[in-house]
Amino acid sequence: MKRSLLIAGGTGLIGSAVVELAAKDTRFARVITWGRRSTPNAPALVEHWGPGPNGLLEGLRGEPVDAVICCLGTTMRNVKGDKAAFVHVDKELVLGLGRWASDAKARFCLVSSLGADSTSRIFYNRVKGEVETELQRMPYQALHIFRPSVLDGPRSENRPGERVGLAVMKFFAPILPAASRPMPYSTLAAALVNSAAKEDTGTQIHTYRSIVELAR
Repeated sequence: MKRSLLIAGGTGLIGSAVVELAAKDTRFARVITWGRRSTPNAPALVEHWGPGPNGLLEGLRGEPVDAVICCLGTTMRNVKGDKAAFVHVDKELVLGLGRWASDAKARFCLVSSLGADSTSRIFYNRVKGEVETELQRMPYQALHIFRPSVLDGPRSENRPGERVGLAVMKFFAPILPAASRPMPYSTLAAALVNSAAKEDTGTQIHTYRSIVELAR
């Protein structure tokens, strides 16, 4: 049976790749994006749900879907160091979407981060870990959490420090622990789409090796 899929964060590096793949995937009869902006150059068959009168979460409609892929996320640089703004995007919006998906009895696929840990002293890792912990308390048909390392792909924003770090990591990739190796953005996108189309149950946490396997 063909499925319906909602994609959150469809304008970023991963989200836009997910939208492109899902729109071509015959396992999905309906593809919806949810966010403040629609995905540029998205196929005509892709629907878009924008914000409601009082915020983005109000844009989620009372129409059930089979699966949700959440690619929401920002950086401290993008929010100019504002921790509250970071938490709003990476935690509050994600958990709001997660509750909506749980109520819809959908499967939920989340892009988290390597190092996510609710007890971490590192702010970024702690927020990501808190989100994972809260989501695992919600009932889902299935919950897939993805923890990629640094993503390798064509970003629209200028991140010189990340480019240098990525180049170094790619050079040393053969001797790095598998979970720490740079992850091609297309591989992660394919794994997300495949996880949304699966019929398994329970919670699964994916790092480099299982992401690569799931992308096949």
